[in-house]
Amino acid sequence: MALQAYGLKTHIWNNNLRCIILLCLFPVLLLALAFAGMLLFQAYVVTGNFEDGLINAASAMPAAAPAVFGGSVVWFGVAFLGHQAMINAATKARPVSRNEEQRAYNLLENLCISRGITMPQLQVIETEAMNAFASGVSTKNYRITLTRGLLNYLDDAELEAVIAHELSHVKNHDVRLLIIAIIFVGIFSFFGEILVRGMFRTNLPRTDTHRRSGGGQAGALVFIAFAIVGIAYALAVLIRFSLSRKREYMADAGAVELTKNPDAMISALQKISGRAELPNVPAEIKEMAIENPRVGFGGMFATHPPIEKRIEALKKYAGGRDYVPEVMPRAAPRSPTGTGRSRRPTFGKRGSRR
Repeated sequence: MALQAYGLKTHIWNNNLRCIILLCLFPVLLLALAFAGMLLFQAYVVTGNFEDGLINAASAMPAAAPAVFGGSVVWFGVAFLGHQAMINAATKARPVSRNEEQRAYNLLENLCISRGITMPQLQVIETEAMNAFASGVSTKNYRITLTRGLLNYLDDAELEAVIAHELSHVKNHDVRLLIIAIIFVGIFSFFGEILVRGMFRTNLPRTDTHRRSGGGQAGALVFIAFAIVGIAYALAVLIRFSLSRKREYMADAGAVELTKNPDAMISALQKISGRAELPNVPAEIKEMAIENPRVGFGGMFATHPPIEKRIEALKKYAGGRDYVPEVMPRAAPRSPTGTGRSRRPTFGKRGSRR
């Protein structure tokens, strides 16, 4: 598949630009959250009226701004240093060595050597689901994570195509953008949940003094505060969903460019289809995977294009052939050595690959 058909350089440039925009918007939206917090403070604690509450909250912002900007730096610093540990804790992924997963390790290493790419660390999740994702924000901490299901059920050419797909996400800077977007949205979800819980656990003051001093208008301050939080969160979610689903087409194209084997990518996608659901994994991490089953009304909120459309693109632009999906065998037995390696099931012959 010709990568130029999808505008690879433009795609990478857009990803870099979006990273910069997200980083710049982050403290701005944090300031909006801080202002909302000030309004809630005025509504629940201070007995001034609506106008006084707005003035007091606005006057406090210059003093709050340094703390907000400092907090945003700290948040991104912690996330930059600890995001991989958080992802591994959520998915139960573990790093593996060449001795533990020689087949996958060699395929990854060969692809990296052939293109002069710094080799990411290989990780495995012990689940029979068939999925994979790349993570990290720099060449020093990129990871490619495969599930046990992929290692059990894909042949060498198919597994190589999946690994190449994830390497393409790394090359295209998709991984960095998604990590920043997850960090970006996560903090607004966190503060939004705190504010909502606080709202239901706390009653507005109802003393006579509060009513006489204009405290009866506190509800308006609360409404404005929650409107600001809602708008900030909606913008954060909109930014996350605006991350083009074209990235999956681009990564499929990148896999074909690396392997010169569109048939392997097609057959891998066919096997993955309907078997990709990662149990007990946060939705934000599923967005990074090679397949994220559609959710919502007719896939309205889907983060990935349908596999059928991805296969059609591979056939149209890369000359790939469509195969009749095979019946999946039962899970391969685990190795008695306890290393997590397993014997791969044998599949029927597919025809020439290269």
